[in-house]
Amino acid sequence: MNTFEERLRLESNAWVADGLITAGTRSALLARHPAGEGGGRFLAVLAGVGGSLVLAGVCLLIGSHWEQIGDWVKLGGLVALLTGAYVAGWRCQVAPGRYPRIGDACFMVGAGLFMAGIALVSQIYHLNSRPASGVMLWWLGIVAVPWMTRSKGAQFLSMAALLTWLGMELHTADSWIALAGPNYDWWWHEFYSFIAVMTLLCLAVWLAGLAGRGTRHEVFAGLHEKWGAGLTCLGLYWLGFVRHEWARQHIHLGFNWSPLALAGVLVLVAGWGAWRQSRRELRGLAPWLCLSLVPMVAVCLGWEIGDAGWLWSALAWGALFVLNLFMVHVGLATGRTGWVNLGIGFIALNIITRYFDLFGTLLQGGIFFVVSGVIVLVLGIGLERKRRALLRTLRNREEAV
Repeated sequence: MNTFEERLRLESNAWVADGLITAGTRSALLARHPAGEGGGRFLAVLAGVGGSLVLAGVCLLIGSHWEQIGDWVKLGGLVALLTGAYVAGWRCQVAPGRYPRIGDACFMVGAGLFMAGIALVSQIYHLNSRPASGVMLWWLGIVAVPWMTRSKGAQFLSMAALLTWLGMELHTADSWIALAGPNYDWWWHEFYSFIAVMTLLCLAVWLAGLAGRGTRHEVFAGLHEKWGAGLTCLGLYWLGFVRHEWARQHIHLGFNWSPLALAGVLVLVAGWGAWRQSRRELRGLAPWLCLSLVPMVAVCLGWEIGDAGWLWSALAWGALFVLNLFMVHVGLATGRTGWVNLGIGFIALNIITRYFDLFGTLLQGGIFFVVSGVIVLVLGIGLERKRRALLRTLRNREEAV
């Protein structure tokens, strides 16, 4: 996706052409928000990979001499590493902030080391009775870091920690959001209920990204959008297999409504924020997101309507396919290349998977591939024409200025 500065440079041409602003105002805006140097995203990827490798290397070096290191030395060394990572991150990204990519990687390493510290304390003092609480403590310990430093790497780990904690709570018997009560036996259906709830939570992440557009926290909007959209599509993809295990479910006794209620509230709150900040995008996706909610909620509640396994699987396939089509459409219209890539990738994955899942004979497979191929070809031609038209319009606007 284009950065704010890149979008400003493109869109401001049209503002001048339409008489909304003068050329001098445009120059002042571009001077206030200069475009970053080329290769910034590539450098960000390298910084993230480098930070992960450094963290893994430190863990391996310490692990190779773990038994010979005293407990207090372990704790002291970890505190020193954690402090050093955060200080280096602050100096590089915030004050004076000359190397923001390196600083972002340092904050990411620091957030990872905080989890390592929790695991170390648990190992030394044998505090392993409730692993979900340890992950919750990790999230609470790093959640404020990205908002104070604008570190995308730390925000990624914070988001991962939150989803991991909630996922672990779903399978912890004494949790208030546990999927099932003490008399509830779901077998494999519990796995798909877990997927359904987690998909709802990922949808809330996606909507939260849309809600962040145009705010002071827009720096994290793209991160939430891409990961939220990708994980939501992945969840719908897995729900397409529910028909294989639906017959195994047992009588529903003691279902806990709290996880579904929590996920629903988060989706509604994030959706309200997305409607306020990204109405154009949400208007294009809202009908298909609502369609996607049907198999998620139905699988979680275990609704029996006829051949329910086939019904919810088919709805998940169809909802994913249509959602991906409109992700591509909205992505092209708004310059969100990540949405376009995700949409096309999941369309291809969905088609290929359903072929092997549903069709066995050469005749059926041939018909399926012919129909799917025609759909993909028509879609590709339409998207290419749309892309060329958008580029032509942008070039004409620049020439007019």
